[in-house]
Amino acid sequence: MKQVISMFAIVSLLAMGGFMFFEPTLAGAAGGPGVGPYSDSIVTTQAVSSEISISAAADVTMSSPIPSITGNAGAPRTGVTTWTVITGNTTGFTLTLNASTSPAMKLDGTYNFSDYSPATSTPDYTWTSPASSQAEFGYTVEPATVADTIAKFKDNGTICGTGSGNTVDSCWYNASVTPETIINRSSDTLEAGEIETVKFRTESNAKYLREGAYVADITVTASQN
Repeated sequence: MKQVISMFAIVSLLAMGGFMFFEPTLAGAAGGPGVGPYSDSIVTTQAVSSEISISAAADVTMSSPIPSITGNAGAPRTGVTTWTVITGNTTGFTLTLNASTSPAMKLDGTYNFSDYSPATSTPDYTWTSPASSQAEFGYTVEPATVADTIAKFKDNGTICGTGSGNTVDSCWYNASVTPETIINRSSDTLEAGEIETVKFRTESNAKYLREGAYVADITVTASQN
């Protein structure tokens, strides 16, 4: 009987030794049996979605009043405001501008400034005074990053709609009720965002305008690309 038990023990030990010889990976696996130490690594992922924000801009009061009868031909009044856009979207954002009414700037249904009328479908490089007995209201855009300017508002130093520049106080256009894309950025902003500037002009060439506060309700919308 003792001899049978001894033979069984010897066979068992040989079987265990053979298993360890042919399956070494199990003996050395992380957390498996063995003398250790063992290590394992993982990757932890947290997705971050994109957002966009736009600051509240200050309302604009044009630089000085316009005489109701004689006007201000050759001396347009000016106004400026800025919006700060922040986005973590890696494909950037677009900015559109539109007016709530046509014409954009008015006192009531009778007295108004006509929307600026450029010579062609592209903005005028230089602001052009309105014809006699007319008054006009227009704008231009000056982004923080020149390359973000939409092609329509870029210039080559003399003409708008061509070139890669954005000359200060150039490329004047009319504010339409249809949203006009004025900025298109193809990448995210820094934490501080991008300060986008819009400038306005008004001029009357002896158009009779009733005294009062003429208002243009302008909306700028920032959207992720």
